[in-house]
Amino acid sequence: MNTSGTWRRRGAWLVAAVAMATAVTGCRDAGSGGETPGAKPPRPATPAKPSPGAPKKPGGGPAKALTCGQLRNAELQNSSLDLPDGPDGGITLTDGRWEGDGVVIELQPPCGIGDVTGDPAADAVGAIKVTTGGTGKFYGLVTWRNEGGTPVPAAAASLGDRTPVESINVPATPARRATVVYLTRGDSEPAAVVTIRRTAVFRVTEPTMVEVSHTDAAYTP
Repeated sequence: MNTSGTWRRRGAWLVAAVAMATAVTGCRDAGSGGETPGAKPPRPATPAKPSPGAPKKPGGGPAKALTCGQLRNAELQNSSLDLPDGPDGGITLTDGRWEGDGVVIELQPPCGIGDVTGDPAADAVGAIKVTTGGTGKFYGLVTWRNEGGTPVPAAAASLGDRTPVESINVPATPARRATVVYLTRGDSEPAAVVTIRRTAVFRVTEPTMVEVSHTDAAYTP
């Protein structure tokens, strides 16, 4: 028997089988794009959700801060807010003034801008003087909420008769606070004089502004 010829034929078959298996494996790899069998495709990125922000103005975007100038022609009293010393009915200022039924309301120069209603939009706090037919001149505070860049009356407080406001400041912290400096007097003193410079802190709790603390210093005209 010629065994050497037999082994040579078997060796040739083995080489051919190995070559064929290598070619088939290469074709599979090429068709799969080189990915590992069983591997999961990468998960698509989840779009980020928009975070809550300031109230939006018409057309989109955050509302701009109110300005003191806007208050000169702003609504002052409506069905949601009654001024403590004001007449009945709706009231809108015109160039800082309103007059009707023998009552005159005038916007005063002190004004503060900042968030006092609990949202990121900057509101406004201003002072008014209400004059009636007698000698009384009643001063008060008004908070205007920022609704899309429009001042809307939201809260108010009365400071009393002949108690002019000197300044209003709305600090960043604590939230929903306004610091007001105004002139007043002791409980037993006549309304015609002012003897105290009061620095009071008010908190806005719609529809009122509540005094939470104050400090007094002697005042001489």
